[in-house]
Amino acid sequence: MQKPYPEFASLPVDKNGPRGNAWGLWGPDDQLGTLNHLTAERVRAAAAEEIRTGERVSLNWCLEGASNPRFQYPRKNLEVKLMNKEPRVGHSIHNVAVNGMAADTMHTKKKVYTTWAAKRKTSPPQKSPTASTICPNPASPPAHSSSTGTPGPRLRKTSQSIPQPPTPSPSPDLHATATHQGISLSSMRPGDILIIRSGYLAQYANMPASKRASLDTLYTTTKPCNIGVEASPELLAFLWDKQIAAVAGDSRSFEAWPVSEERKEWHLHQWLLAGWGMPIGELWDLERLSEVCGRLARWSFFLTSAPMNVPGGVASPPNALAFF
Repeated sequence: MQKPYPEFASLPVDKNGPRGNAWGLWGPDDQLGTLNHLTAERVRAAAAEEIRTGERVSLNWCLEGASNPRFQYPRKNLEVKLMNKEPRVGHSIHNVAVNGMAADTMHTKKKVYTTWAAKRKTSPPQKSPTASTICPNPASPPAHSSSTGTPGPRLRKTSQSIPQPPTPSPSPDLHATATHQGISLSSMRPGDILIIRSGYLAQYANMPASKRASLDTLYTTTKPCNIGVEASPELLAFLWDKQIAAVAGDSRSFEAWPVSEERKEWHLHQWLLAGWGMPIGELWDLERLSEVCGRLARWSFFLTSAPMNVPGGVASPPNALAFF
């Protein structure tokens, strides 16, 4: 039986675990974390409310991702190998359709394209539990969520400019931007997913060749800095108390990186992934979504996501679509 949902101020759930954890809230064998907020009733209601025109937008960046400059070595770029499978018998419709089709294989590496980060990825430094402590079943959250997908209502916020340095976006700025768009983050409901556009991928796409070359060289030895939201207790309290199911953005790590020394105790990846099992979407392509939201003057939509069914995996392309 699920325990009563506690307020942020009363965390942790497991008093023997690290600060702020929600371990055991949804049972000892839970694999979904905050995706438990996506109940069938909430999904059904959101679909009826949000899907009005049938227009849809893919939120998946090209799988070639960050090929130049590459974000971090030795991560590999996408490799696609085509294999010619000519028909072995006859030319019947069956054989042409089955035996005559080409096939391909892909070798991918996460964090060079759109991805979900899962809750086995990291653990809080206070206790440094093993992966099996965080996720007792060897199957990963992407594998579990792939069986049902990740549908639900989504409220989205866009920035008004494209920051060039790794500037953190504090929580008050997020609320102010939402207000500028005529919406309120306080109106978000349990099961919503917060999606934030910073303009990071637009900046990457329009980068001059000289800057690409210099950054590609720099990133062979240096982890890139990253714009994103500011790690803070205010943001964590908002995400928890509003029962947000997941967060996503168009930058490399959703939160600003590196995390400043005075904010390391609020490092979002440790709180969200290891503490709560809240997926973090990274490098989502939100440019066309931004255009559609602006044209329709709508900042909420119905989102579906079907992660790859990879047992033991810790991340997956989201295969995400926004429906209006």
